Amino acid sequence: MFDYKLFSRKQLEVISLANKFINISEGSVRSGKTTATNVRWIYHVLDSPHGYFLMSGKSTDSLYRNVVKDVVGMLGKKRSRYIPTAKGGPQLLIKSGNNIKTCYCRGSSKVNSEEDIRGMTIGGWYADEVTLHHESFVIQALSRMSLSGAKAFWTTNPDNPNHKIKKNYIDQAVLKGYFHRHFSLVDNLTLSSDYIKNLKAAYTGVWYKRLILGLWCIAEGLIYDMFNEKKHIIHKKDPVGSFEKSLVTCDYGTGNPTVFLLLGINRKTYTALDEYYYDGHSNTQKTDSQYADDLDRFYIKNNLFKNIHPVIVDPSALSFITELKNRNYMVIEADNSVISGIRKVASKLTTNELFVYESCTNLIDEFYSYAWDEKAQLLGEDKPIKKYDHSLDALRYGIYTPFRVAWSANIDIL
Repeated sequence: MFDYKLFSRKQLEVISLANKFINISEGSVRSGKTTATNVRWIYHVLDSPHGYFLMSGKSTDSLYRNVVKDVVGMLGKKRSRYIPTAKGGPQLLIKSGNNIKTCYCRGSSKVNSEEDIRGMTIGGWYADEVTLHHESFVIQALSRMSLSGAKAFWTTNPDNPNHKIKKNYIDQAVLKGYFHRHFSLVDNLTLSSDYIKNLKAAYTGVWYKRLILGLWCIAEGLIYDMFNEKKHIIHKKDPVGSFEKSLVTCDYGTGNPTVFLLLGINRKTYTALDEYYYDGHSNTQKTDSQYADDLDRFYIKNNLFKNIHPVIVDPSALSFITELKNRNYMVIEADNSVISGIRKVASKLTTNELFVYESCTNLIDEFYSYAWDEKAQLLGEDKPIKKYDHSLDALRYGIYTPFRVAWSANIDIL
């Protein structure tokens, strides 16, 4: 069962006062907004005369991790059941008296995600991390709430201040009659002072402003401005030591550079030990087979074995993945969530859990060049400039993908 703790005043306001057509809880990470919204959502579903509802997240995996598993914990397995592979998509079933309420669970971040909810008629909508939803999904979901008493409940961390959720809904909440509460770390009464101290130490720059201070601010300048040569670069004279696990990660390009990185892993610490970098734009372009030959040599050079040390590859490189599988590589398709992956890499740098061997010269150069796109910021989007990013993309795959794959499979794959 869910472990109930003392609710803060702001959490109680969400539970008791969030009764508008749109109800928004936003602010710092771990500030208690999701727990309060979960409770409010349960009351809404149980009290509603309607039988069908929508729950959405960036993906169905993130929705389950952030919301569904805790809702099931609150209700107990006798009153709720999550069906991840139901006909018609994942569903959360909630027992209300003699009735069963159905919550359709959907991912929302892709341009065509809204197609999955066309035709629905729902009595309510829970959107986890609504700023990560595609705009067309938000518009479509709101249009599905045509039943009497239907309400939307949204949660999110702060994002770009020009984001449409901020400008069209949060900033106009009073004018349009929406419910809105801003949360900070003090609104979660269950956090210890040591946990808050460690959480604050994990972020810097724009991530600290958004996730810790709860500010809606623009990401500008260098993306990894916390990268420090004295802290993060390992020189030849420095002892490298041994590693518990290792993997190879690949950013594949045809006209663009192709990169292989070898990462050594000790618990939560990652070290980039070796790199392969070939620019197909400046040199003769290579075929999938030729790049696979180069990967063979990279494995041999570093005393790696295909069936033990996985290679993580951008999922868009379908032909190259097929070539590697035919050669008996253990291939893991990368999670290419750009902003979430950047945030994970930035956190590793901030907490001194990421190091780079000095021979990885291209990776080091990119740390000093990788920047936010200022034009995209004006449109409310966090996007990197698509330059000086090939080694950093490979690094992001190698750090973020094991984190995501291990969670979704409930195993320690690395």
